[in-house]
Amino acid sequence: MELEGRIGMGCMRLATDEDADEARAAQVVDAALAAGVTLLDTAGAYGPSEAWLAPVAQRAGALIVTKGGMRRPRGAWVPDGRRKSLIADAERSCARLGVDALDLFLVHAPDPRTPWRTTARALAAIRERGLARHVGLSNVTVAQLDEARAHVEVSAVEVALGPREEDAARGGVIERCLTLSIPVLVSRPLGGPERAPRLARVPALATLAAARGVSPGTLALAWIRDLHPLIVPLPGARRPETAAAAAAAATIRLTREERECLDALWPVGRLVRTPRRSRRPSGGSRARPEVVLLMGVQGAGKSTRARALEAEGYERLNRDEAGGTLARLADRMAARLADGATRIVMDNTYPTRAQRNRVIEAAWAAGATVRCVWIDPPLGQAQIQAVDRMLAAHGRLLDPEELQRLGRRDPHAFGPRVQFRFRDALEPPDEDEGFEAIERVTPELAPRPGHDRPGWVVDRARLEAAPDLLDARRPGEAILLLAWAPGDRGEARASLARWLGPDVELGLCPHPAGPPSCWCQRPLPGLVVAWMRARRVDPAQTRYHGAGPADRALAERLGVTYDGG
Repeated sequence: MELEGRIGMGCMRLATDEDADEARAAQVVDAALAAGVTLLDTAGAYGPSEAWLAPVAQRAGALIVTKGGMRRPRGAWVPDGRRKSLIADAERSCARLGVDALDLFLVHAPDPRTPWRTTARALAAIRERGLARHVGLSNVTVAQLDEARAHVEVSAVEVALGPREEDAARGGVIERCLTLSIPVLVSRPLGGPERAPRLARVPALATLAAARGVSPGTLALAWIRDLHPLIVPLPGARRPETAAAAAAAATIRLTREERECLDALWPVGRLVRTPRRSRRPSGGSRARPEVVLLMGVQGAGKSTRARALEAEGYERLNRDEAGGTLARLADRMAARLADGATRIVMDNTYPTRAQRNRVIEAAWAAGATVRCVWIDPPLGQAQIQAVDRMLAAHGRLLDPEELQRLGRRDPHAFGPRVQFRFRDALEPPDEDEGFEAIERVTPELAPRPGHDRPGWVVDRARLEAAPDLLDARRPGEAILLLAWAPGDRGEARASLARWLGPDVELGLCPHPAGPPSCWCQRPLPGLVVAWMRARRVDPAQTRYHGAGPADRALAERLGVTYDGG
C-alpha cells in the first residue's frame, strides 16, 4: 500500500467535539482536499462521520483510513478487540462509506480483556473476507507490533508523535516500523488542541516560521514530515483556513540549517533520524560510569535492593525522595554524571520502554552504560509487601479516601489499582533497548522473626453455614473472621458478635464492589496481613476456611492451608 508522500488530516474533532456540525465539517474537509490533502483519518467510534466523508473523499480521489474496535459507552473510550466486534465494525464502515472494501482498516487500540493474537487474527479475517484491502494497528508497542505480524500483514501503524510526544519514538515502535518499511500515521502531531497553541511561544520555531511566512504549526508539521518519507502526519482542523495551513506543510522543504535547529529543539528528531545502535556509545564498558536501572511493580522490593547498592557506593536517585517527573530525574542523573559520579542507581517502576529510554539516552549522552535489574515478584507477593509498607508507615490500613488524598506525596500510600496499572502497562526489558545486561530477580517472602503463632481465617458465609465450626479451634490459635458488608455502619459486627471474643477478631471490608479502591477487598491481602502482623501469626501454621474463588486465591498468595468445604 502506497502511503509515502501523502498529505493526511485527522477527522476526530470534526465529529466528536461538543459543537460538531456536519455542514461545517464538510467545509473543512473540502478546504483540506482543495489544498492537497490526500488521506483522511476517521473511525467508527467517532460517530456517523464516515457517511458524509465518503462522497467528499471519493470526488477528490482521497484515501480514507478508518478504525474499529472501540466502544463509546456514555462518552467513555473502551477498546473492544473481540473478533466479532472488529468484523462487525468493518462491515459497518463499508456500509457507511458505500464501498465493498475499505482502503485501510486499523484496530483502534489493544483491548486488555482480549488476547492480542485474537485481535490480530480478526484483522487477518477481515482481509480474507474482502472487507478491507489493507489492515493495520493503532496505539501499539513494539511487542504488540511483533506479535501481530506473526498473524497478519501489517500495512500501517498509527501512533502519537510530535514535538512533545516522544513515547512512540523512545519506545522503539517508530524505529521498528521504519526498519520494516511500514508506514507510520502520526496522530496528534502538534499535541492536540491543548498543546498546539504553545508552539507559537517557542522562539526559535516562531523565528523560522516568520522567515518562511507560515505559522509555527505549519513549519512544525513540515519538520515532522521531514523526519522520514514513511511518516504521514494527521493534523486535526476545525476551520477551513486551519486545514489549508496544515496541508501547506507538504510544500515546504527544510534547509539543513532549519532541520538542525528544529532537531535541537526536540529529542524526537534525533530519536527518529538516528538508529538506536548509532546513538549507543562505542568503546566497550571498561572504565565507563555505570547506571543501574532498578525496575519493578510498586512493593516489589526495589528500595531494599537500592539500599544494598548504596552500601556498595552507588548514589541513589529516586522520584519518591527527589520529587518531580521521571524526565527531570533522568536530567538530574546526567548532571551528576557530568559532575563526576561514576555509579548511580535509579529505583523507580519504569514499566515502559519509553520511560526506561529516558534513563538510557541520558546515560549514553554522558558516556555511561546502563544495567537493568528487574525485580519481578508474583503480583500477590507485591501486594503483601505493599500492605507491609503501609502498616510500617501508618500503623494501619488506609481507607480509599486517605489513599486518594495522600496520592503521590506518600510512597507508602497507594491503592491496589496502581499495581494493576503497572501490570497492564508493563513492557518487559529487552536487550535491544541498549542495556549492557538485564538481571531478572524473583524474590521470595522472607519468614518474619517472632511470628510463630498458629492462625485460622474463617469466611463469614462459611461460619454462618456451619455455626459449630469454631469448636474445632486449636490451643493458642488466633482467629480472624472475614466479612464483606458494603456501607456497613456496625450492623455486621452486631450480627457476628456471638462469635467474637479475645481470640476471634473481625476483619470487615465495608467498601463497595467493583474495581478495588481498598486493600481489604478479597482477594487483596490487607485485612489478613494486618491481623497476622498484629498477632504475630505464622502463615505456615495458618489454615483458611473460605467459601469461594476469592478466598482460595487469597489463601494461595498468603501461603496458608486452604479448605473450601
